[in-house]
Amino acid sequence: MTPTTLSPRRVDGAAPRTVARLRRLLDVNLALTTFGDTSRLLEVIVQTATAVADCEAASILLYDERVDALRFEAASGTVAHELVGKMVPIAGSLAGTIFSEDRVVYAADTGADDRHCGAIDAGTGFETRTLLGVPMRIDGRPVGVLEVLNPTRGGFDRDDAEALLVVAAQAAVAIRNARYEEALLRLNQKLEDLDRLKNNFLAITSHEMRTPLTAVRGFGQILADEVGDDLAPYAQAVVRAGFRMTDVVETLDVMASLQGELGRHPGRIVSLKCLLLEAAEGVDGDVRVEFPEGLQIEGHGPRIRLAFTNLLRNAVQFSEPGATVRVRAAEHEGTVHIAIADEGRGIAPEDVDHVLITHCHGDHVLGLFEGEGAWLPKAKVTIPAADLAFYTDPEAREGQPEWRHGAWKLAQRMKDVYGDRLVPVDGTETGLPGLSFVGLPGHTPGQAGVMVEDGMVLAADTLH
Repeated sequence: MTPTTLSPRRVDGAAPRTVARLRRLLDVNLALTTFGDTSRLLEVIVQTATAVADCEAASILLYDERVDALRFEAASGTVAHELVGKMVPIAGSLAGTIFSEDRVVYAADTGADDRHCGAIDAGTGFETRTLLGVPMRIDGRPVGVLEVLNPTRGGFDRDDAEALLVVAAQAAVAIRNARYEEALLRLNQKLEDLDRLKNNFLAITSHEMRTPLTAVRGFGQILADEVGDDLAPYAQAVVRAGFRMTDVVETLDVMASLQGELGRHPGRIVSLKCLLLEAAEGVDGDVRVEFPEGLQIEGHGPRIRLAFTNLLRNAVQFSEPGATVRVRAAEHEGTVHIAIADEGRGIAPEDVDHVLITHCHGDHVLGLFEGEGAWLPKAKVTIPAADLAFYTDPEAREGQPEWRHGAWKLAQRMKDVYGDRLVPVDGTETGLPGLSFVGLPGHTPGQAGVMVEDGMVLAADTLH
C-alpha cells in the first residue's frame, strides 16, 4: 500500500525555508492585485506552488459540470503546455478523489496507487511519482484542485500541505472574480443585443410608417378641402389622426437615437419660438405664441418640438372647444421659463390663499412665479424652515457645483417676490386645519411631507 500520511514538519533549516515560502505567498497576493488576465494570474499561482513545495511541477484543475470532469486550467513543468485543456475523470483519479471528498490527498508512490490516472502521463510522457493535492473552495464548496508533483527533496510534509491550502484559497479568489467578470460581460452582451434589436425595431418601424402616413395626411387634407360640409369633419379627423401618428413616429425616432444614453444630450443652437410655432401647427386648436424674438438655446430640436407638441395637445384636450391656449416665455439669469396656459377647469391665481412647499427644488417652486413677479398674488407660502435656511445659506451654496446653484437662486427669489407672505416654519405646524408637516430629510436637508389628519402622508420625490 502506498504511503498516504504526510511527514511531520522539518526542524533543521526551517527558518530560511519558512521565510522563502512566506515571500512566495506574498508574491501571489501581489499578483491578485496586479494581473487582470486570469490565465496569466493562474500561471503565476502554479509557479508559486511549484516553488513553495520545492517540486518539479504543479497544476490547477477546475470542475466542468457540463462533462462532469476536471479540466487542466494552468500548469508548470516540462509538459505544461500539453496539459492545459485536458480532462481528468472524477472517478478513477487522485484529482477526482480530492475534489469529490473535499480533502487533502497525499500519494507518496502514485505507481502503487490505483486511484492514479495514468492516461495523462501516457499522453504527455511526464512521470508522476509523488502527488500532493488540496481542494480549491469558493463559498465553502469545492470548485477544483491544486496539485504539486514530485518533490525534489524527498517527500512532501505538513508544511507543504498548509502552504498549498493557502495558495489554493488565493487561486479560488482569482477564479471567483473571473467568473463574476465573465458573468457580467455575458449580461452586458445580452443587454447590448437587446438594445440593438430595440433600436433596429424602432428605426424600421418609423421608416415603414412615415411614407404611408405622409400619404394619409396629404390625401386627407385634399378630401377635407374638396368634400362637402357634411363630410368635412370626417376628413379633418383623418388629418388629425395622421398628425398624431406622425408624432408617434417622431417619438420612435427619438427613442431609437437615444441608444440607452443617459444625461444631457448636447445639440445645436435652435430657436425656441420656431420650435413652438412648428409644434402649434400640429395641434388642432387655437394656440397663440407670445415669444420674444431671438431667444435661442442649445438642444436637440426634434425632441424639444415633440415635448412642446405633447404639452400643447394636453392643454387643448382639457380646454373647452374653441378655447385659446397661450404660450409665453421669459428669460431670467440665463434660464428660459416657458408657461403654457389653457382655459380649462382650474383655480384662478387670485383665489389661491395658501401653498405648502415641501422643499426648494425648481420643479416644486417655479409655479409660484410669473416672469419677475408672483403668480399667486394673495397666497401665503409655507415652507420648512430648515430647507429654506439651507438654500439661502451662502456657505452651503459655495460647497456645491455651479450647476446646482439654481435652488439657491430660487429660494432667494421666493423671499424677494413673496416677502412676508413666505412663512418658514419649524416643527409640524402648517397653519391649515388637518394638515401638518412631517420631516423627511434626505432628498434635501429640510424636506418635509404633508400628513393629513387621517394618517396619510403626501411625499414628494420619494425615490430620488
